[in-house]
Amino acid sequence: MFLHLLVQQSGIIGALILGDAAVSASIVSPILIIIVAFSAICSFTIPDNSLRFAIRNFRFMYIVLGYIAGFLGIALGFFVHFAILSNQSSFGVPFFAPYIPYSSLSKNENLYIQPVWRRERRDKFLNTKKPDSQAHISMKWRQHGE
Repeated sequence: MFLHLLVQQSGIIGALILGDAAVSASIVSPILIIIVAFSAICSFTIPDNSLRFAIRNFRFMYIVLGYIAGFLGIALGFFVHFAILSNQSSFGVPFFAPYIPYSSLSKNENLYIQPVWRRERRDKFLNTKKPDSQAHISMKWRQHGE
C-alpha cells in the first residue's frame, strides 16, 4: 500500500516538473498543461476500468487534434465522434433515440420525461408488440376513492 502511494506521488511530482519544464521551454502553453491535468484528475472518477481506458484514448485523440488544428480540430473531432455515435444502436434502438434519427414526438416522447405512473404508452422507437404499458387509467385505486 505504501509503495503504491509512493509511486503515485512520484508520478505526480514528475508530471509537475515536466510540465514546468515544457512551459519554460515554450513547447506548450500553460493552459494546455491545465487542461491535461484537469482531464487526468477527472479520469479518477470513472469506476469502470474498461470505460476509463476508452475515455483515455478519446482524451489523447482530442489532445492531438487540439495540438494539430486548435479549437477547429477539437470541434471536427467532436463532430466525427457524434456522427459515429449517431449510427450506433443498442438492442435495435439508436443511442440518441428519439432525437436522431428524428421522428415525430408522441405523448410520451418529449424533452420533459413524465413520471412512470403518468406514462400510458411505450415510446414508438422501442417497436414493442404492446404499445400500451398499462391500462388507460393506470391508477384505478385513486379513481375509486374520489
